[in-house]
Amino acid sequence: MTAALFFADNDQFFSTSAMRARVKKAVAAAPLIRRAAGGDRRAVEALHAGFWPFVEEFERAIDRHQLPRQPLQRRFRDAPDGARVNDVLRTLARHVLHMKNEEGSHAQVWRKHMRDLGSDRLAGASPLGGVARLIALANDDDLPRFFALLAATELIAEELSACLVGHADFVSLFPRGRWTWGDIHLASHHGPSHLQIDLDLARAYSSDDAVAAARVEDTLAQVLAAFRDAADEVEASFAAPSGDLRTAPAAI
Repeated sequence: MTAALFFADNDQFFSTSAMRARVKKAVAAAPLIRRAAGGDRRAVEALHAGFWPFVEEFERAIDRHQLPRQPLQRRFRDAPDGARVNDVLRTLARHVLHMKNEEGSHAQVWRKHMRDLGSDRLAGASPLGGVARLIALANDDDLPRFFALLAATELIAEELSACLVGHADFVSLFPRGRWTWGDIHLASHHGPSHLQIDLDLARAYSSDDAVAAARVEDTLAQVLAAFRDAADEVEASFAAPSGDLRTAPAAI
């Protein structure tokens, strides 16, 4: 264990650079995201309205899940520093609380963007198929899979933010030219990041490292498939392409 995490080698163990490359490719390939990056207002409104059910439910799901100590004590009882389970959990809790105090509610920020765009008028419909699958994954009671879902979702949030905040045509649609939700997900943190914590807990709550690796890989594949489907469904339902786009799709 490190002072802040259960494992010191998560980046290498999970090959996070390779996972990030997969997510970046999936985000950049989505026509909805390419249109949004190019400043197509209908696509930007659709992105916010269509994914709102997941953004809202995702935050609720995080609040509902607890961190039981017993599975961790069993996992690390034979480790030289196994007695430090409580110390690591307390340290992680402090980091998460600090980030929450700094960032506020991600769902509330997303909702404000919807109001700024006027896309809140589009919200309220039942979630589309891909979005509904993402919601179902977020409500999984299996802790290793839940934290794997958090890690995959964080990767998508970070890569979506990196893809969009650099495009002037996109950010110009928001007050003061800032997409705050994206800025939050690109901000650096003192201590471990959301992604590092999620991967650490996905591994810690698994029965062994092989199970953790398989669970994260499987969950990432499911999340990416659901995201691709959701992006296409949101575009078709809220912003079907036409010949009078404000700009051509951006190269991202």
